[in-house]
Amino acid sequence: MNYFFHRLITQMLPVAFLASFLVFMVVRLIPGDPAMFAAGGENQTSEEAMQLARERMGLNDPFHIQYFKWVGGAVQGDFGISMNKGVPVTDIVTSAFPATIELALFALTYGFLWGIVLGVLAAVNRGGFWDYLSNIWTGYNIGVPSFIAGLLYLLVFAIGFKIFPASGRVPFTEDPIESLRHLALPTLALGSIVAAQISRYTRQSILDTLTEDYIRTARAKGLRERTVMIRHALKPSLIPVVTIMGLQVGSILAGTLVIEQVFTWPGVGRSLVTAVRERDYTLMQAITLMLVMIFLTVNLLTDLLYVGLDPRIRLGAKSEA
Repeated sequence: MNYFFHRLITQMLPVAFLASFLVFMVVRLIPGDPAMFAAGGENQTSEEAMQLARERMGLNDPFHIQYFKWVGGAVQGDFGISMNKGVPVTDIVTSAFPATIELALFALTYGFLWGIVLGVLAAVNRGGFWDYLSNIWTGYNIGVPSFIAGLLYLLVFAIGFKIFPASGRVPFTEDPIESLRHLALPTLALGSIVAAQISRYTRQSILDTLTEDYIRTARAKGLRERTVMIRHALKPSLIPVVTIMGLQVGSILAGTLVIEQVFTWPGVGRSLVTAVRERDYTLMQAITLMLVMIFLTVNLLTDLLYVGLDPRIRLGAKSEA
């Protein structure tokens, strides 16, 4: 617990503060004036209307005043009003957030489980069929971007064979079967890259673990190879895999921004693209900062999983180091 608060205070909070400043600054470097969109568009906007819009949105205030107003509200859960839609940004984000989380969780679960299984099969059958198949599969998924793979899946399984729907979302609570059908293709496109990465690290980690002395001791005691693999080799082998899994959360969150466009998935990715197109500063800031905070939180929790996977690691020792 001490390590948790140590990381929270010394690393996560400063990084979050720096990220909020960078997000606020970078958003304002995007070409285009949000006042023009809020006042009616390029062909219907007078200079007077634009000035009124800029005053209403607080864009005439100095940069630091705008920043501290925004970050002060964000700390309290108030991200302001959408510059173009005129509704609280929190309402827009919370309505789109469940769809993105649903897709990300399914993609991560599929990527983690299939990556572990494929990595174990490749390590146990080193130089055999599963190892050869794993190399081909991981090479393809690492080399092909998720949006290209998504388009291929659409052409084959949605348009060609008409097995899965091509777009849209059905909430899992309304119709679980139909929801899974809509989730299948975006999950496959988004999670396969994660599975490929996890598979490679799992295979190499298990091969390294199998050379340890305690593995040779377990085998010398006459334990079955399956028992040696599951009880003694797999658990410590997952430590580097968990590290990669934490980093893959960032890839998943970034990937959803593109995959949601390909499959018309109504998540925060589509909301962010719309906000960029309309130069909606407040909505862009809220979504980007939210994704950063999710990534930081997951990486903090990843560190806490180390102790459960390997009792030789002590969080207290890490914090002292």
